[in-house]
Amino acid sequence: MKILVFLFPITLFLIFLCIKLFSPNAYMSFIQEDSVIEYAQALFYFLSSILSFYVSVKFLRNRLTLHGILYSMLAAGLLFVSIEEISWGQRILNIATPAYCKLHNAQREISLHNLDVIQPKIHSIYILVGAYGSFLWIFVSLFLPKSKTDTKHIVNFVVPDWFISPYFFFTFFIYTIFEYISRPYPGGFLACRDQEPAELLLSFGFFSFVVTNYIRLQLFLKRRATQPGNVRQRGQNYNRKNRA
Repeated sequence: MKILVFLFPITLFLIFLCIKLFSPNAYMSFIQEDSVIEYAQALFYFLSSILSFYVSVKFLRNRLTLHGILYSMLAAGLLFVSIEEISWGQRILNIATPAYCKLHNAQREISLHNLDVIQPKIHSIYILVGAYGSFLWIFVSLFLPKSKTDTKHIVNFVVPDWFISPYFFFTFFIYTIFEYISRPYPGGFLACRDQEPAELLLSFGFFSFVVTNYIRLQLFLKRRATQPGNVRQRGQNYNRKNRA
């Protein structure tokens, strides 16, 4: 299963590349504003946010406070990104663009990430996020002892696994090209919206990351519940209730 999860983003990226090479008109229709790709991103970020919030509640209920706080922050961040992807519902609800956004937003829409004070930094943010998800697992596997990456250790829940890394890598790859190698220009092979397939994979990556850690948390809680000390404690609690 892990191999399939690993190969899926690579396959999908190659499919998008083939469409771009052999059917550029169809490719451009896929990556336009308000396309299926953009709404799919918003959907997966939203689903990831809901699941992250549920995981944070599970952490907090089981006295894993730091884990719970981090996942609460993740849930809020993913929800924000989801709403940003659809410009806070502007085109869905047919909301007029405020005057400030017309002057200071690169796309003249209701979105924070396209404001002129933030938009120049977006590429760097995507590169950092992509690098984090792509390569940090290598550092963990090389430099942290096995005992630190077992059971409930925080590393397990904040570092994407190796099989999820390709979802993050293509965002790192595309934005690194845009920022340091070759910027898009009219008539060139690279287009400004070439980031959309990579960002779609990134949304899949966050969803896969949260689902993986939800499963990991469930397995940890199940193992902890069957440990002798916990079983004995539940038996004592049951006996006290019966005596009462």
